[in-house]
Amino acid sequence: MSAFLEVKNLSVAFPTDDGLVQAVDSLSFSVEKGKTLGIVGESGSGKSVTSLAILGLQKGSRAQVSGEIWVDGTEIVSANESEVRKLRGKSMSMIFQDALAALHPYYTVGHQIAEAYLVHNNVSKKEAMLRAVEMLDRVGIPEPQKRVNDFPHQFSGGMRQRAMIAMALSCNPSLLIADEPTTALDVTVQAQILELLRDLQKEFGTAIILITHDLGVVAETADDILLMYAGKQIEYGTVRDVLQVPQHPYAWGLLTSIPRLTGDPNLALTAIQGAPPSLISVPSGCAFHPRCNYTARVGSPCSTTIPDLLAINSGSAHSVRCHMDVAMRQNIFSTEVKPQL
Repeated sequence: MSAFLEVKNLSVAFPTDDGLVQAVDSLSFSVEKGKTLGIVGESGSGKSVTSLAILGLQKGSRAQVSGEIWVDGTEIVSANESEVRKLRGKSMSMIFQDALAALHPYYTVGHQIAEAYLVHNNVSKKEAMLRAVEMLDRVGIPEPQKRVNDFPHQFSGGMRQRAMIAMALSCNPSLLIADEPTTALDVTVQAQILELLRDLQKEFGTAIILITHDLGVVAETADDILLMYAGKQIEYGTVRDVLQVPQHPYAWGLLTSIPRLTGDPNLALTAIQGAPPSLISVPSGCAFHPRCNYTARVGSPCSTTIPDLLAINSGSAHSVRCHMDVAMRQNIFSTEVKPQL
């Protein structure tokens, strides 16, 4: 099956008074219809900037975008704003991280969903409002005929997120980008939102990009994982590969930092030392080397040369950007890291 979304060597930079912020650097991946890609990384790793570039929301800004983004046969980076606007909402849509900030406070929820539907469909306002009621019902909001006339502040956090999903799916887009869709929601509501996304994906065959820092969410919902650090793609593979046989020290750190229900409650949580780098002055060589526990075993290449993104073995979709060879990584993971997982 050919990919509905294909990103090739995407780079996004922002000129500032302090220097050029390289938010995304040479990113490549693809997503097929009916599949979910989880993009994982700490705050500031370039996840949300990538999603905004795919939607073409950085056009007209000071952002410097290069590379190629193919959505259903249309190249987004070189396309003009009107071409991208036709795709946005109809072929691709987004669930933003903060639903309260994304929804307009002065208009009812139903009005906002209906407006999104009106833009891309030749229907009356009455038909668009009926579509809004239908979508609110589909995402599990009780009494949709009544709640369609409520304002965003009258919805709970979970209900606002459902309303955002209803708006994003009102035109049955083939690509849905969900940016931290379960942030600040309690665990029960998180599970409901993720279940809703799975059900809607089965119904519409939607390609989903799930942006998160929660590996548990990715393990439960995604087919593939793209791990980002300092704007770069540092590991890519299936959920099984990346979570069961991770290859990058950053992935090891993320996995070992997760608290275990069966662990010793008196043990301190394992943390990745240091802090994410500034994207204005990214460390030379491997950007992760100042925080990596294994730099001394490799030597100077870690601090002087940017490692290539290479497949673990011939024909494998699992790739990693690290100077350690496969044998060294496997030995470290099996003897030093894996017992902690």
